[in-house]
Amino acid sequence: MKFNRRTFLKLGAAGAASLGLEKALTGSSDAMELIMGGAEVSRTTGKHLKPVPSTCLNCYARCGNYGFNAYGTLIKIGPNPEHPNSRGRMCAKGQAALNLLYDPDRILYPMKRVGPRGEGKWERISWEEAYSSIAEKMKGILEGGNPEEFVFQSDRDITTADFIERFVHAFGSPNAFVHHPLGGANKQTAQRLTWGEDYEIPDVANTEYMLIFGSNPFEAHYLRTSFVQRMTEARSLRYVGSDLLRAKAKMVTFDVRLTQTSGRSDEWHPIVPGTDGVVALAMCHVIMEEGLEDRSFLRKWTNYSPEKLKKHLKQYTPKVAEEISGVQASEIARIAKEFAVSKPATTISTGGATKHHNGVYTERCIALLNIITGNIDNRGGYCLPKSFTFREPAPVPPVPRRKSKLSSSATYPLAGTELHHRVLPLIKEGRQTVKLYMTYQHNPVYAHPEGKMIAQILKDEDLIPFYVCIDSFMTESAALSDLILPSATFVERLELETPPAFEMVPFVSLRQPMVPPLGESVQISNILIELAHRIGGKMSSYFDFTTEEYLRQRIAHIRPLTKSGGLSFLKKNGVFYDQSMKPQYDTYKKKGFNTPSGKIEIYSSRMEAQGFHPLPIYDPIPTHQSIKSGEFYMIIHQWMVHTHDRTANCMWLSEIIHENPVYINAKTAAKYNLENHDRVKVISKVGEIETHVQIVEGIHPQVLAIGDSCGHWEFGRIAQAKAFKSNDPNTRLLWWEKKESGFFAEEVRGKGNGVHPKPIIPIISDPIGGGQCWMDTKVRIKKV
Repeated sequence: MKFNRRTFLKLGAAGAASLGLEKALTGSSDAMELIMGGAEVSRTTGKHLKPVPSTCLNCYARCGNYGFNAYGTLIKIGPNPEHPNSRGRMCAKGQAALNLLYDPDRILYPMKRVGPRGEGKWERISWEEAYSSIAEKMKGILEGGNPEEFVFQSDRDITTADFIERFVHAFGSPNAFVHHPLGGANKQTAQRLTWGEDYEIPDVANTEYMLIFGSNPFEAHYLRTSFVQRMTEARSLRYVGSDLLRAKAKMVTFDVRLTQTSGRSDEWHPIVPGTDGVVALAMCHVIMEEGLEDRSFLRKWTNYSPEKLKKHLKQYTPKVAEEISGVQASEIARIAKEFAVSKPATTISTGGATKHHNGVYTERCIALLNIITGNIDNRGGYCLPKSFTFREPAPVPPVPRRKSKLSSSATYPLAGTELHHRVLPLIKEGRQTVKLYMTYQHNPVYAHPEGKMIAQILKDEDLIPFYVCIDSFMTESAALSDLILPSATFVERLELETPPAFEMVPFVSLRQPMVPPLGESVQISNILIELAHRIGGKMSSYFDFTTEEYLRQRIAHIRPLTKSGGLSFLKKNGVFYDQSMKPQYDTYKKKGFNTPSGKIEIYSSRMEAQGFHPLPIYDPIPTHQSIKSGEFYMIIHQWMVHTHDRTANCMWLSEIIHENPVYINAKTAAKYNLENHDRVKVISKVGEIETHVQIVEGIHPQVLAIGDSCGHWEFGRIAQAKAFKSNDPNTRLLWWEKKESGFFAEEVRGKGNGVHPKPIIPIISDPIGGGQCWMDTKVRIKKV
């Protein structure tokens, strides 16, 4: 047989496909099984352990997983090959959930503080005492006639948000701050205003061209593992039919730094922070000037004529975009034409583009590229999310008539969600008297901007008389609470999920206990059900069910699932989707878009009514216009192996990333006489931090970049890089303890766990979406 490059590739592709079979080797007495997703064998019996199918939540991608239990101990977590999104893949965070479960510093019993708030003195109490004290407080609030004095905040634990909101509304309070949008508030607002959805799903597996703005999916994306494996597929060589080699999809990235995604792209264009919108508009200008737009789609499915849009775009020439963004005009024009003629094509955009003062406008500009080329909800294009909707069991508590004084709707009427980072500052301003503040897995002192101020608010017993924290760990915020209720981790809970489907067929997955909850920890839904019955009255009627009964009612309307066995089917398989259903594309052709006009609203009357420009425009960032010599844009980024404030106590992950230098361009470093590992102070208008310098070529000269997730001063000894003796011998081997690094400004010193950047980030919001402007901090650096 003659071998050439094509023959070799074809054989390689066939071999790779064969490995995708559950049983690749058969017909031989000594054949071995290759099982996708892995397996685990008991060391004592030699038999395969029975896996417990579930759903991960160590990040927001919610991949399918398996838990392997031996004699009551969870010994391994692996991927579930039946999950239609993750398809038998799992990242390091998913495997490190074992660290969360068995963290030696985990909170396993109810505790109340004894002594001044924040002093760190605690007393173990019974659940009876904990429930009684909370119920008494809540009954007192009801007797006072002001249920809004109860405020609840939770982290981005999507599956519990509806249940918590049900509890708060049943109590009569409008102050349930529990919904966090995927991609952030600014992105969500722009998406809702444009086509009526909360976010888009780029169908990257089937695309020909990926145009990326301020996004780094290979390290951080809200759908992570499932998304990246499809990006990788699109970049792989493939065959059409039996012989024709198909070219890989092109990937072009605009970002302020050379990331894992930028480095894997065909092209990387460093861009001035916050100018993505003008580059996108200039591309739209080129496409329409060249006559490459899809006029038929624009006329039928948008509310703005091609002629008017072309006139609006006249001002955004590639030359104008070059002067603002630093990207060459010739490159902008070339990429625009490539994008327009590539069928299908899609854009990808997240926080690097949208977490700015002009984030809503920028997201609308980027979306416009897909709209004018007709790449909307088509195979390989910019697709509407496909998922099921869960229903609340009757009777459903009514939404309280009293409007929240802590709501962002008065200041940001177009915002699609409540703005968590503004709740505590508004309490400080006196907007709302609070008698009881309750959080669930929410750590505002660490996760929000201006963390020092947030800590002072929680310490102030006049502002927050009673703070109940429901969490599994002693976070920076839990340390300032009055009462801690130990919650079950996600590997010990029973919950439903319906993430957006990458195969465009909606599905439901189940999270179920891989082991019983450790100690006296309790699932959040069971805590709230018990409290509801102790408060009594009408409130208890809204919680006349167990957690399992609640979940059964949530999916009772999904007929294909109930016919297959409902919750019982999910417990056995972990996931359900209708295998007879074809991928759902072009769904808008049947029902239109979820906007007032039923069309994509290029021209937003809702924006116009609030005094904003109704069309996609470039809006210069105010703080960037006043930047002086010696000042930089500071951006924060997420590490591949961490999930913001929730994973630094995972030993396996913190061994990989436990410190975060400030990245600086080589030419800029030379200008300021800086060398690698030099200590510097990074100074903003609200504070300063100290860390060391990492000099790189791949970052914009005006930008400093620093990662999050490091620099904890609570959250247990592993997060703080303190070696200690425990039942796990590895806790004595935290070799990174000896490294020197400072965190949380000048007050606290740590060893080896990095620096926390968020305390020096001021609270600034996009005026339309209200989302925090994480990428707009103006800083100076000073060599120590």
